[in-house]
Amino acid sequence: MPGYSSTKKGSMKYSIVTPTKDEGKYIEETIKSVVAQEIPPEEWMLMDDDSTDNTAELVAKYTAAYPFIKYVKLSGFRKDLVNTGGRVAAIINYADSLRTKDADALAKIDADTSFLPAFFKEILGEFEKDPLLGIASGHLCENGIPEKISDRTSGRGASLIIRYKAFTQIGKFYESRTRGEDVLAFVAARACGWKTQTFDYYFNHLKPEGIRKSKLKNHYITGYYKGSIPYWLPFFIGNLIRDTFRKPYVIGALVQAYGYVLSRFILRYHPFPDFVSKQIKKEQKNKLSRKIGLSKSVS
Repeated sequence: MPGYSSTKKGSMKYSIVTPTKDEGKYIEETIKSVVAQEIPPEEWMLMDDDSTDNTAELVAKYTAAYPFIKYVKLSGFRKDLVNTGGRVAAIINYADSLRTKDADALAKIDADTSFLPAFFKEILGEFEKDPLLGIASGHLCENGIPEKISDRTSGRGASLIIRYKAFTQIGKFYESRTRGEDVLAFVAARACGWKTQTFDYYFNHLKPEGIRKSKLKNHYITGYYKGSIPYWLPFFIGNLIRDTFRKPYVIGALVQAYGYVLSRFILRYHPFPDFVSKQIKKEQKNKLSRKIGLSKSVS
C-alpha cells in the first residue's frame, strides 16, 4: 500500500474513495463532477458494495477514458457490519489498502454529491496554507440552500478530506457496528493536535440526508452510537430533552435513550479508542459550560 509523499506548495496530491450501494440514480452526476475537476485525483477508488442497480454499467462508461477511476465490486464484504457508518469505515480502510499511487490527502465523497470544478483545488489550497490542518470539509447544500453550520470545527462526511499523515495517526477510520466514522475522525484529529474545519467551498448533496431509514430507526441507531462512544451523560440528557420536542417527539427520544442504555450499560459495546472518548467528553463539557455561561475550559 502506498503512503504519502512530501509536497511542495502547489503540488499536493490526493486520492478519492467512494463507497456506494445502489446509487445509480445519482452516481453519474458525481462522476461528471470529479472528472471535471481542475486538479484530478491520483486515483479514485469506487467501491461498489454489491449494488443491484445499474451502477456498474454507469461507471464502465468512464473507466476507459479516465484511468484514474478504479472500480471495485465487493461481494459479501464484512457481513458483521450492517449499519452504514461502521461499514463505510471498513470499506474506506480496505480501499486504502488497494491504492497504488502515493497521495498527501485522502478524500471520502459520497456517490450522491456534485462539485464545482475548482472544489478540490480550493480545499487542497487550505491544506497547503496551513500544515496543521488535518481534516477539512466542504459546505453542504441541498436544493441550492447551504446548510446552517453552528460548529465549523466539524464537517460532513459526504465531502471529507483528510491529510494522509493525520489519517494514519488517528488509526484510520473506526470500524464498528454503529455509525459516526466521519464525526469521530474529526474528534480524533483534534485529540492528536490537528486543526479541523468546514470551509465555504460548496458541494451539492443530491439526496436528502437520512432517507434510507425510518425516523425511529435513526433515533435507535443514534442512541446506540452515543452510548458506544460513550457520550458524557449530562450532555446526552441535554440532547435528549431537545429531541423530545422534535418529531417524532417523546417516542423518538425514548427510543434513542433505549439505544444509549443498551450499548453503554447493558452490552458495554465500546469499540472506539479511549483517547477519542476522552476528547469528545472534554469537548462536550466545554460546550455545555459555554451554554450555561461558564467560560472556563476543561483541559
